[in-house]
Amino acid sequence: MGYNEENYFIEHFSEALEKGYIQAFYQPIYRSVTKKIMCAEALARWIEPDNGMASPALFIPALEKNNLIFDLDMEVLRQTCELYQELKSRGTLINTFSVNLSRQDFKHKDFYEKVVNTLERYDVPHNAINLEITESLMMDETKVFSETLDEFMKAGFSIWMDDFGSGYSSLNVLKDYNFDVMKFDMLFLENFSMKGRRLLASLINMAKTLGIHTLSEGVETKEQQEFLSSVGCEALQGYYYSKPISKSSLIELIDEDISNVESFEDRQYWSKIGQLNFVSTRPLEELTEMELDDDDTRIHKLEGGIPLALAEITKKSMKFAYVSNAYLKSLKRLGYNNIEEVEQEYTDRRSDQYLIMKKMIDDAINKGDIQKLERGYKDTFFRVSVKCIAKTTDRAMIALYLPTFDSENEIQNAKRILKYSNSLFETYEVVVLFYPESDIAHRIHVSSELPEYDREASLEKSVYKFCEAQVASVDQERYLKFLNLDNVFQRVDESPKGFVQGFFRIILNGDKPVWHSVRLTNISSEGERVYLLTIQEIQGKEVECFELISREHPELLE
Repeated sequence: MGYNEENYFIEHFSEALEKGYIQAFYQPIYRSVTKKIMCAEALARWIEPDNGMASPALFIPALEKNNLIFDLDMEVLRQTCELYQELKSRGTLINTFSVNLSRQDFKHKDFYEKVVNTLERYDVPHNAINLEITESLMMDETKVFSETLDEFMKAGFSIWMDDFGSGYSSLNVLKDYNFDVMKFDMLFLENFSMKGRRLLASLINMAKTLGIHTLSEGVETKEQQEFLSSVGCEALQGYYYSKPISKSSLIELIDEDISNVESFEDRQYWSKIGQLNFVSTRPLEELTEMELDDDDTRIHKLEGGIPLALAEITKKSMKFAYVSNAYLKSLKRLGYNNIEEVEQEYTDRRSDQYLIMKKMIDDAINKGDIQKLERGYKDTFFRVSVKCIAKTTDRAMIALYLPTFDSENEIQNAKRILKYSNSLFETYEVVVLFYPESDIAHRIHVSSELPEYDREASLEKSVYKFCEAQVASVDQERYLKFLNLDNVFQRVDESPKGFVQGFFRIILNGDKPVWHSVRLTNISSEGERVYLLTIQEIQGKEVECFELISREHPELLE
């Protein structure tokens, strides 16, 4: 009698357990964005010295049919907990494993206690073991199943729904049960047709809208891996990465490069990031609504080509973790050839764009809400939104949304806005934003070639350097008194008109000092205070008036 006989497995099961013929093999699960091992699924294998490895398709149905599957599942769980403890003692820890549960497990009287006791025996935390339950099992509406499932969830176990889409009542399951991860059946990847891709992208969109993490198994090709990553499927599993391997082979894989294994801190970090919906037309708003648990606003239209990116921010650098094709197109419209140029610009900390980007990013990280900016670049009007998704003590992951315009009308409207705003700026010689809390200045517009005073280390230095180089010596003391940073913002805030204004001789075009109006206005809305400094040339007869005042009544200019 051999493996091809069903009775063989029934008659030899106790012997297989006793002699160690039942072995847990492990198939690594990878985080799609980082390409690091985030988990490993434990799978039962029957291996005898003389007969070799038996196909799971033969022995699992036989054990299920004869009510022996519970002992198999518990043995796989025991071996997995034993491996967790061994890895922990070696300092090479995979933070989570997933194990499969069968319908018969839930009918066992001491099922919950058996699982919990096994974890306690090996000192394994509950959140280290993910329980995979098939969709067909979730269709079991028995009271015992529901109560036991609730027990596991309350105890901190993560519940994964395996083989989603393989049954006939997937949507009913979504409606009736809560679970943490939706694992898509490998059938979705067969033939990999355009229709199948659209369906899978829609399901991922639906899962993210419901706050459920996503995993695809059966990944076998680079094309599949790239597509699933692009639509935001967080976790990937399949022969493209690794076949199921033995315990010793898994340890060898880990030892080859320990940095390729996700740490516990990274697990929490990326779990938060995984909530971002890559295929939503409102990714940042939808994530905010999910944080607020606003269920009525989570149904949105699915469209492709979302200009979305993820970037990790540290004190010294920006590194993109994910960039959609649509986001790259938007960047090119703004003058960048690739994401490396954006990263380098952030690292160099010298450009005008850096100052704008830095303030938005800092506000997003510190305040936790969505920061938005509208601005013109040449003939392009763009809107950018930034939201911090996750952060640790030394880094933060932000989502950037840089939408393209949806219609010709909006394009024309944006161009009109850009045209009028540029025309308005042309009436001034200098337009600068002051950020007192951040202690920085940002130049928006100049009508002539000027040194970049707004790149100085502080507002005070920016004001002083400009005064020293551009303000006529006769007016420098008065100019510095006017823009005294110890009180000027208070004077603006207390002014009934919301601004303060002074008149000074300034050298901007040529060598001759010319009278200018200098105005500082409070333009703050929410969050950090912002003030607008404008410098505008005085023309016509008003010039003669100021010359006369400066000669005969200089005290009026104080």
